[in-house]
Amino acid sequence: VVTVVNLDPHHIHAGWLELPLEDLGIDPAQSFQVHDLLTDSRYLWGGPRNFVELNPHVVPAHILRVRHRVSTERDFEYFL
Repeated sequence: VVTVVNLDPHHIHAGWLELPLEDLGIDPAQSFQVHDLLTDSRYLWGGPRNFVELNPHVVPAHILRVRHRVSTERDFEYFL
């Protein structure tokens, strides 16, 4: 779980979040999913650096559950 919080109640803040993917058991060459437990949104991220924007009037924080691997159509013999 990764938590990112904007402590400024008046301004939007943004930046790059860098995760130690290998320490988390994630292949840096593979896409992975993060699930925001506050908003129930899901994001597909790729690589160790990903952009995050926090608007104090909309979503002042993210509590992100990092999922190791996301299945794609390539994981199945056929895709309907």
